[in-house]
Amino acid sequence: MKLTPKVEIKISNRTIVRIILLVLAAVLFIKFISNVSHILELLFVSAFLSLALNPAVGFISRYLKLKSRSVATGIAYSAVVIFLAGFITLVVPPLTRQTIDFVRQAPATISSLKDNNSTVGHFVTRYNLQDNVNGLSDNIKQRTKNIQQPVITTASRIGSALISILTVFVLTFMMLVEGPQLLRLWWQLHPVDRRDHDKGLALRMYQIITGYVNGQVLLAAIGAVLTLIALLISSTLLHVSVNVLALAGIVFMTGLIPMIGHVIGGVIVVLACAIVSLPLALIMAIFLLLHQQIENVTLQPYIQAKYNELTPLTVFVAALLGIGFGGLLGAFVAIPAVGCAKILLVDYIDSRGLRVA
Repeated sequence: MKLTPKVEIKISNRTIVRIILLVLAAVLFIKFISNVSHILELLFVSAFLSLALNPAVGFISRYLKLKSRSVATGIAYSAVVIFLAGFITLVVPPLTRQTIDFVRQAPATISSLKDNNSTVGHFVTRYNLQDNVNGLSDNIKQRTKNIQQPVITTASRIGSALISILTVFVLTFMMLVEGPQLLRLWWQLHPVDRRDHDKGLALRMYQIITGYVNGQVLLAAIGAVLTLIALLISSTLLHVSVNVLALAGIVFMTGLIPMIGHVIGGVIVVLACAIVSLPLALIMAIFLLLHQQIENVTLQPYIQAKYNELTPLTVFVAALLGIGFGGLLGAFVAIPAVGCAKILLVDYIDSRGLRVA
């Protein structure tokens, strides 16, 4: 009977120290990434926006024959700030007043449901729902009395969001101004034998991003125009006064987010209409739901497929995966990221001679 020889494994102290150091480095790296994740998100968003706005800055610079890129960027930024300021001025004050009035009148409105002269009041009396109505009214009164703390919390979150937005604005401005110079330096340090090839790849990926932005702006504009028409027709038929331009503007702004943007805008529009008229809110809810479903399976995939050289199915799947993986940010960058990945994959296949005719 043969004896199995014993195998001894010796690990040197140097190897153990290396393993410990690698584990510590990995832990510190993960902790570092966790601590700066928000900053990295802001940098990523700023870089994406700078690429998206670069064609507009270039157009202004060429059209006005400006030698300073800072001036052209400043003009583009001024136009964006003026647009946003006008939009906020148009939307926020009326919606705030309507919401405050609705909250104040809610208890009285619910109490009036007990009036036997109205259809709803007759329904409440017939099915003995007076106690439920009284409980609902008292609950709303209690909640409106203790509304200060939620308002303070919401104001704090809004303040943090405004700081992040301001940071993105500053970073994007600096990237637009200094980006071309940094890019030239990068290509100078790039290997000469691959410079032209990699420049071509970078240009194609840049066109993917700008095409994606153009396509999303087109989709948002279509949604805003259709919402404006629907609001004008329905409010006229119901003899209801509503700020149609403000609500259409909300749909446009939220429509810049793929797949779920019009859902967010639709909820805001329906809530705003409900404050004024419940029938109007119902009509707009049906219209916006149909529009969102039709857009997600027709306009969204086909327009983005045209601009990003992707199939409609790929666009649809990429948007869904982006939403599930990264929320709003993932939804915003998923489609151009997949388009850029496709360019790199095709280039890799071509360089290895793996493509099948």
